[in-house]
Amino acid sequence: MSRSDDLAPKTRPWLFRLILPLLILGVAAGVFLALKASRPEPPRATPQERAWLIETQVVEPARHHPVLTLYGEVANPDRLTVRAPISARVASVPMENGSPVEQGTLLVALDPQDIRPVVDRAEANLADLEAQIRQARASQETDQAALALEREIVANAQTALQRNRDLNKRNLASQADVDAARDTLSQARLSLNTRRERLATFDARLAGLQARRDAAGADLAAARRDAERARVTAPADGLVGSVSVTSGALVNPNAALLDFFPWAGFELRALIPSREVETIAAALAAGSPPGARVLESGVDLRLARLAGEASGEGVTGLFEFTRTERSLRVGQVLSVELALPAVDSAIVIPRSALYGNDHIYRVRDGRLERVTVERLGAAGSDAGGPGRLLVRAPSLAAGDRVAITQLPNAVDGLKVRWQGQPPATDGTNETGEAAGE
Repeated sequence: MSRSDDLAPKTRPWLFRLILPLLILGVAAGVFLALKASRPEPPRATPQERAWLIETQVVEPARHHPVLTLYGEVANPDRLTVRAPISARVASVPMENGSPVEQGTLLVALDPQDIRPVVDRAEANLADLEAQIRQARASQETDQAALALEREIVANAQTALQRNRDLNKRNLASQADVDAARDTLSQARLSLNTRRERLATFDARLAGLQARRDAAGADLAAARRDAERARVTAPADGLVGSVSVTSGALVNPNAALLDFFPWAGFELRALIPSREVETIAAALAAGSPPGARVLESGVDLRLARLAGEASGEGVTGLFEFTRTERSLRVGQVLSVELALPAVDSAIVIPRSALYGNDHIYRVRDGRLERVTVERLGAAGSDAGGPGRLLVRAPSLAAGDRVAITQLPNAVDGLKVRWQGQPPATDGTNETGEAAGE
């Protein structure tokens, strides 16, 4: 036997061990390829366009009043500042700042002991002047009676002087007698002239006394008026303002004691923008002033008039309260909703529906469509409350649906969906996915 025949049985097992793994790998690969070739082909996915979820609103054109939101300050032009009529001490101040009072309620009183002497002095001065007038009239009657007597005295003195002159010429009387008679005549004439002057100036003297009497009467009336004003009561139902004095304080004439605000005098002053002044002025001239409402309390107001002065920003409107509101205070700032003249075919939308200042998006066939609108102003509380606008667009009709969600990528043709949307007719559901997936 050869050597190769001896080695053959030893080498065959080694080759078998080498070929077996390769055979197994080949069989496995064949099975994998067979399985892969026989698997079912999966359906190819069709890409779907995304539909953006939005909120919508159905268009309902109607007649609405645009409103203008104003901010005004409460004022009271009927404010009464109580002042001291004379220098006196304060007897009583029963009210405090902020106290509501009824008509006739005592507000402040001065000490009557400081008021009465002023009245007494004025009464005494008037009585003295009336007595002087009576005396002057009595003297006038006496002067008239004495005038005739003084004329007789002058005539007698003239006769005596002439007699003494005749006697002196006949040396029956001395020159001293003539001079004495002349002096007597001069004295009588002086008395007569004085009496005539008193009678001639009587009317002037009487007028002067009467004028002084009238002035004294006016002083007495002022004193009595001040005495009445020393005790001040509320002229109407109202509110006590600032109180500047306390009981026992000494006040000077014209010193401020306290402020009083009648309820009926409260008004609101708010600046109306220049762009709306002409419309509002026309409504006032037509006798149909626009109504207004305080947003904080719901109190109704009435635009009474426009102020006589204007500024570059507008004109101040003066509003009257339609009912007494006891919570009002001077200087209080309130927000007011002023109703402008009504407009037809107005549509109420939230501010989020408006893009820019002049367009919104209508939803048609599941896509956005841009619509240009005319902005009319803000909507009142009766049309959805604050935060809503009034717009008008001829291309919008009742029943149209508009988007009220503010989308950053809103453009014409953008696909959208909304809650409550009817089933789609293009094989998609509300989420925009293929039906049945």
